[in-house]
Amino acid sequence: MGVLQAPTPKEDRIIILDILRGFALLGILLVNIMSFSGIWSGGQEWDGYADLTVDAIIRFFFWGKFMPIFAMLFGVGFALQCRRYEATPNLFLSIYGRRLLVLFLIGLAHMTLDPLEILGKYALCGLALLFFRGIQSKYLLLWTFLLMSLPYLHTAVISTWTSGEAVTQASTESAYDEKTVLQYVSNMVTEEEETDDDYGWNAYQGERAIEVYSEGSFKEVLTYNTNFSINRWTSSWVSYLWMSVPLPLMLIGFIIGRKNVFANITNTIPRVRSLFWSSLLTGIALTWSAEFLFEWASIGGWDAWLWFAGSLAWVLGSWLLALGYATGITILFQQTLWKQILKPLEAVGRLTLSNYLLQTGICILLFYSFGLDLYGKVGPAKVILLAVGIYTFQVLLSIWWSGRFRFGPVEWLWRSFTYGKLQPMDRIKIRYAKS
Repeated sequence: MGVLQAPTPKEDRIIILDILRGFALLGILLVNIMSFSGIWSGGQEWDGYADLTVDAIIRFFFWGKFMPIFAMLFGVGFALQCRRYEATPNLFLSIYGRRLLVLFLIGLAHMTLDPLEILGKYALCGLALLFFRGIQSKYLLLWTFLLMSLPYLHTAVISTWTSGEAVTQASTESAYDEKTVLQYVSNMVTEEEETDDDYGWNAYQGERAIEVYSEGSFKEVLTYNTNFSINRWTSSWVSYLWMSVPLPLMLIGFIIGRKNVFANITNTIPRVRSLFWSSLLTGIALTWSAEFLFEWASIGGWDAWLWFAGSLAWVLGSWLLALGYATGITILFQQTLWKQILKPLEAVGRLTLSNYLLQTGICILLFYSFGLDLYGKVGPAKVILLAVGIYTFQVLLSIWWSGRFRFGPVEWLWRSFTYGKLQPMDRIKIRYAKS
């Protein structure tokens, strides 16, 4: 019992899962830095060939493709925890509940720096996973499709009942752009009714946001982000349909974890290789077809059901590309040369939470007015080079830290609260105590 009331020992961790987390963090950074820098705020226009090319690549191959990896890995981790505590279900509920509570509180704090952060969502969706714990995998797949479709189906139905014109601009920008779609749909606010002082779902890209992030003090940024986050969580019950977007992905990860795929990866490589090609090619085709459907939906007015079809194509395409990326990394990791190349990502993945929060801290210091004040002043090509530099720094820092400490600083805090006692941190002292 005492052994179970402690974090998973390093020797019991599945290395490829940490490497996939480290890889996903790179993709998350490449997308998030486009928002932090003001490139996707609408405040600047970039017309250089390099900038336009980089922006197109990030939007097509990265945007919405790496959050699914994290969500699926969360589901895999949930399955592993269920198996670990199979004989002690009450202990599992106690530990898992505290784990989610701490994650949610960290997310609340993080919202003041990044109002579009994902930790709060993950905590709530992780809580919902408990409902599906005893459901057979074949039924979980049905739940996955239902939960995936529901937010977009609701938007299509509501916009059909109304004039539909109020959501045209918001929806055609992106199927996955929840903050703009819900501003117009769930709250039924037209563009003319908005003001710069509104903290609506599209406020993160509005004129007021550009003013705050490019000119505001640290206090003003915190205040704006807090107000934005409060509105985001309380504006409408429909908000929680969009908050639940990671849940179906977690269910897919839960199914994968149940099948113990990663523990027996060498025996399933032929199937993984087949899944890689089918996922990658189908994902590209669906993502491209979604762009076509969105354009078609806006020709001559507004067709909510074409938008709905495009939304499903975009989401499925994003999920399949994410699956293609993850299976590709898994295949490469089975080769000796690539195993050495990818090995540094293990340290990044073991410190996922600390590195995710560190990315936020670095970005706001680089781009916001109280830092280096680069908001809206650097094009996509240079911003991506900055992202590569940030990630390289994180790899080196993670390797150094992991050689000296068992956990990242935030992971240590998370585990200490979860297990109700301070966790041993210093590797050197632990080795000395065991000798």
